[in-house]
Amino acid sequence: MRLRRCFTIAGLSALLVLGANTVAGAAPSEFAAQGAEAGLTASQISSLQAEADTYVAELGGKQVALNRVELPGATITIALPGEAAPRKLGVGALDVHCDGGFADYKHFCAYRGQNFTGTHIDMFACGVYDIPESWVGPGSWDNNQTAGTVAKMMNDAGKVIFKTTAPDWDESGSWTPVDRMRNC
Repeated sequence: MRLRRCFTIAGLSALLVLGANTVAGAAPSEFAAQGAEAGLTASQISSLQAEADTYVAELGGKQVALNRVELPGATITIALPGEAAPRKLGVGALDVHCDGGFADYKHFCAYRGQNFTGTHIDMFACGVYDIPESWVGPGSWDNNQTAGTVAKMMNDAGKVIFKTTAPDWDESGSWTPVDRMRNC
């Protein structure tokens, strides 16, 4: 088991214990209202908020919509469990650069699910990005950065385990060995 994953699981367990009495109303009212306006159930709103909270706690950044977390140089857009793509919730809240399963030019899109589905991370600025601990098993990615740009996927020791030169993609890769990546 990856060392970072052990620490994250322990930290998330502590958060669950501390937040056990605040299940109802856990989402900030502005974000809960976005979900209600979109016709989501209280359970769906709570699920999206919990996932956003996990990403912010693990990776930093700021939640800007019920299903969107902005990081320096990247954006995470969260899909409801079982849905192929994130929904538009709130003004300007859908990341169109990874929408439809293909990365826009000059973007690297990482998808939680196979075939460019599920929650995705749009990496639009050159940098090193952690891959969420919950991203294990099958997933996909689309490297549509400028031609020749090399993205490197690394394990928890920082060793490069895979390189992809733009333009390139994989509709059925594995996130299990990947702890972080440099998109350029």
